Amino acid sequence: MTCVRRVFFLLVLAGSFILSIPSLFAQTLITNVFTGTEPTAVALNPATYKVYVANYDDSTITVIDGLTNHVVTTIPVGSEPSGIVVNPVTNRIYVLNSNDYTVSVINGATNHVIDTITTGDYPWYIAINPATNKIYVTDSTSDGHVTVIDGRNDQTTSIAVRNQPGTLAINPNTNRIYTCNWGENTVSIIDGASQTNIGAILVGHTPNGIALNPITNKIYVTSYTDNTLLVINGDTNNILATIPLSDTPAFVAVNPVTNLAFVATNDYKVAVINGSNQIARTIPLGSGDDANALAINLVTNKIYVPAGNDQLYMIDGNNYGLHSITVGNAPSAVAVDQATNRVYLANYDDNDVSVVGGANAAKLQWISVTPCRLVDTRNTHSPIRGGSSQSYPVPQLGGCNIPTSAAAYSLNVTVVPQTRLGYLSIWPTGEDQPLVSTLNSDGRVKANAAIVPAGYNRSVSVYATDTTDLILDIDGYFASPSASTYQFFTLPPCRVADTRLTPNGPLAGPHLNANQKRDFPVMTSPCFQGIAQPQAYSLNVTVTPHVAHQTLDYLTIWPTGQTQPTVSTLNNPTGTNVANAAIVPAGTNGQISAFTPEDTDLIIDVNGYFASPGTGGLSLYPTAPCRVIDTRTVGAGNPFNGTLTPPANVTGSVCGPPSTAKSYVLNATVVPVGSLGYLTLWPDGSTMPNVSTLNAGDGVVTSNMALVPSTDGKTDAYAYGTTQLILDLSSYFAP
Repeated sequence: MTCVRRVFFLLVLAGSFILSIPSLFAQTLITNVFTGTEPTAVALNPATYKVYVANYDDSTITVIDGLTNHVVTTIPVGSEPSGIVVNPVTNRIYVLNSNDYTVSVINGATNHVIDTITTGDYPWYIAINPATNKIYVTDSTSDGHVTVIDGRNDQTTSIAVRNQPGTLAINPNTNRIYTCNWGENTVSIIDGASQTNIGAILVGHTPNGIALNPITNKIYVTSYTDNTLLVINGDTNNILATIPLSDTPAFVAVNPVTNLAFVATNDYKVAVINGSNQIARTIPLGSGDDANALAINLVTNKIYVPAGNDQLYMIDGNNYGLHSITVGNAPSAVAVDQATNRVYLANYDDNDVSVVGGANAAKLQWISVTPCRLVDTRNTHSPIRGGSSQSYPVPQLGGCNIPTSAAAYSLNVTVVPQTRLGYLSIWPTGEDQPLVSTLNSDGRVKANAAIVPAGYNRSVSVYATDTTDLILDIDGYFASPSASTYQFFTLPPCRVADTRLTPNGPLAGPHLNANQKRDFPVMTSPCFQGIAQPQAYSLNVTVTPHVAHQTLDYLTIWPTGQTQPTVSTLNNPTGTNVANAAIVPAGTNGQISAFTPEDTDLIIDVNGYFASPGTGGLSLYPTAPCRVIDTRTVGAGNPFNGTLTPPANVTGSVCGPPSTAKSYVLNATVVPVGSLGYLTLWPDGSTMPNVSTLNAGDGVVTSNMALVPSTDGKTDAYAYGTTQLILDLSSYFAP
């Protein structure tokens, strides 16, 4: 079943890994997993990587481990299950049993039915709002009702709507629920807060499909008999447009990131509706291949259409290219896991599920900009309130002149919490909130770098568990390849400069003096031997107090020859060793400059650079943030000291980046047991380098972005101290 979801997760969310996953740049059939008889619905829990399949004829649910593609168990439920929804927050699975008018509630941890809830007669459709933990079930009777299940206690409320309610959609931002009443040609509106029917909208004949854009608050309703798509303004409930279609529309889905709607019609076509409520394009499928369902991967911008007897069509949302592969017989339902880029198809006539590796996102390349401050909520008196999120349209902010062609941003994210900050997450506006965090704070000012794709209106969204001020700085962006873009070239992790070293020199001592700019001729370092004209450097910078416990308000690094920008690279309010990743454009003669308002020592490590396209050059491929490893959930869950054994298998993890990936964009988080001198990440198969990735000498949870080269798909880690380690993948570089 389809629903709009918004999920909040803490850092403690577990991840896991598998032994091997094929390399995937185009969609590929990985395997077919046998289920019960007549699988008719499929849903998944992105937090546990479990896939749930409703077997209509068997009256069972097949549970598949998405890590191994093996069947975990088979769970008996009510008669003729026809729909499934999952609440990832509570790990509860709700199964609509169409023949005995019930919903089975499954505990995802134990795989047992823990409750059976009676609904209205002839239940038709089920959807969930995880933000409110409410489950909605329509019955299809002439005096139609919607049964509302409270996920906290499984208590029910029945809300009268109109004649024969069928499909429904939920806007979690407004807490409004919309039902298609196909027996009366209306759409009913339910207020989720008061659990009351607050009105109905007259639409076309036999409304059968509904989807909405939670950002624009537009509702899209297909009229099966009229061959139309109606677009409704969710703020006013007025019909904005009635769009004629070529034949009876069957399914509709929305991509809120691109503000496009997709409608499958029964003449083997998919119509694309733009934000101006017009048909932008019509894409023909194969002859005789009527769509059986629709699903969208918001991260990769791919649209998946199971159709005909045995085909899965993939529409590339970037260029509307059409690709197809053969799957099982009668694929009748589809679910997409955006974190793992897997597509699951329930094949009704084959009694199995096809597992398909989805096509990858479009490649992107680098463009440098003068480091610039986008946002500082301290200046607007508008901190992010705890438990809420804000969206920031990057091209419109700070006078930084970021174009709308930017597809991903290189940001430095700094928090100034009012008290403790449980965690902060940043993601493309319009996508689901990720299941991972960007940084945490015990109350101090902290920063972390992040590469974040652009979302709806070229915006990024930020969520904070606790009230905090936010600072966003930008040092560059990624865009579609052109004559003005640059590729990424990996380097073995290497120490470029260390002001603690003697004798003094251009890349050694003395320490940085307060309020004095210092230029670093980084190209004179042996790390860059044989390299000419880099445009930007991928660095890890670390400050260490020159005088014990000396605090540092901020460190700023920028291209030599440019005016010192009003940005910060990191902060050290507690006088410990602090590190942060930074992509720094190259300045005059390839130099970079540094400034601090207090004395400090500075360490600069490099792991790659951006330059004109050439042999070995790589492009960026964004992914949904995905957990590669969490040592707290591996084996006995014990922390480690020294070298992590075995190394983190990134390619073999559930995140499954292709084997062609040559560098990973990771968010590394340590949960130390006492003081952690440093953590070092480096490519498996090479000697441990004399560099560090992060420091947590004060023993608190610490995060840092790390661009880690790869030679065999694995990443090594060394901890000088005892710690747990969490690695989250957000993108990768590949040819």
